[in-house]
Amino acid sequence: MALADGNHARAGDIIITRANRRDLRTSTTDFVKNGDRWDVLEVLADGRLAVAHRATRRRVTLPADYTAAWVDLGYASTINTAQGITADTSHTLLNGAESRQQAYTALTRGRHSNHLYLQVVGDGDEHSVIQPATTSPRTPADILAGILDRDTAPTSVTTQLRDQDDPRTHLADAADRYLDALHLAADQLAGDHLRTDLDTQADTIVPGLTDAPAWPTLRAQLLLNHAADGTHPLTALVKACRHGGLHDAHDVAAVLHWRIDPARGSAPGPLPWLPAIPERLSSHPEWGPYLTQRAARVAGLAAAIPAPTSPPGWVRHRATAPPPDLTAEIELWRIATRTPDTDHRPTGPRELLGTAARHQSRLEARLAALDTPALDEWLPLLTRLAPTIHTDPYVLDLTERLAATSRAGLNTTALLDTAMSEHGPLPDDHPAGALWWRLHARLSP
Repeated sequence: MALADGNHARAGDIIITRANRRDLRTSTTDFVKNGDRWDVLEVLADGRLAVAHRATRRRVTLPADYTAAWVDLGYASTINTAQGITADTSHTLLNGAESRQQAYTALTRGRHSNHLYLQVVGDGDEHSVIQPATTSPRTPADILAGILDRDTAPTSVTTQLRDQDDPRTHLADAADRYLDALHLAADQLAGDHLRTDLDTQADTIVPGLTDAPAWPTLRAQLLLNHAADGTHPLTALVKACRHGGLHDAHDVAAVLHWRIDPARGSAPGPLPWLPAIPERLSSHPEWGPYLTQRAARVAGLAAAIPAPTSPPGWVRHRATAPPPDLTAEIELWRIATRTPDTDHRPTGPRELLGTAARHQSRLEARLAALDTPALDEWLPLLTRLAPTIHTDPYVLDLTERLAATSRAGLNTTALLDTAMSEHGPLPDDHPAGALWWRLHARLSP
């Protein structure tokens, strides 16, 4: 029997109904409902299905027209539909946009085992090739961390009103709108002729440039550079190419963007890593007032952010707390870049382009100057065990724990060697956390 989803059902299959039918009664108080699951008892000759409800075992016969339009095989379902269902084994596909509540539901459906599959590549849509998730794919651990960070539990009206008036809620959106408006204004003021020249001749300077993932970002910066100092975008491209080779670049547009970023050396905008409004745009009769108000909105929100009343989470994971001014600067960065509180990396995910990346590096360099002796003592050895271990935010905790273990009189180096020889190489994701997990098993009484 053909079903609505294109599959076929036979006796013994599980099906799910997708529409309420109050006229199909299973008892005096119940009827066929959307989301009900049934066992197929018999496929009748006229296309009707004799079925039994999987929970109540009550029977009903589904008409052929209803079956063809509103019945699917019931072996798979959305997470929300699976709520309350229990099976021997469950297999769940997640794309990374789910919440922690949905993940909990998905991973507790199976009595004996629950399997999780993560989508770690793009969907192939040509319009998504410039999105960060495509140009810098997330690891499975990153995806899971993002899901666990996402809380969709209902909030009270009081909480919503408080968040509505909190400048921290609005700063990131205001900064994005300011930068988008700045690029749009520069694009419009450039004129059709200049934009056409740039779009048609860029590939003659660097073959394949307009197909590079970061080309839209580079194009916007070239036009903003033109608005700031009058430099023709093609001239800026040629000059940037002379600064070094591009043959080994994974994304030539990103490399060129780094070289020509117009905000380098110029006055900062409403946030230290945002470009200021070029004079040509600030004096424009239409764009000038609008951009000025946008910049004032960003600066006002940043100034209104209250000082933290207690050390932020990322500070509590450091042996030495940074001075208040550096803590405030990093908190401003985290708020403006939407870094969640659960991310204990001081500056959050790595920025790859332009002034934002340089500002992030400066903040991290200032933090590095405060690093503890334990990090200096143990990081060289840890780096030999896992070259990327310095990128794990847990590495500071790990080095402090190793130093404490050594002070207790234990042969910490021998413990590390044993942890590596018995379990093999550390994972690329969270190697410091994985190493401590191995050591902890030996140190626990």
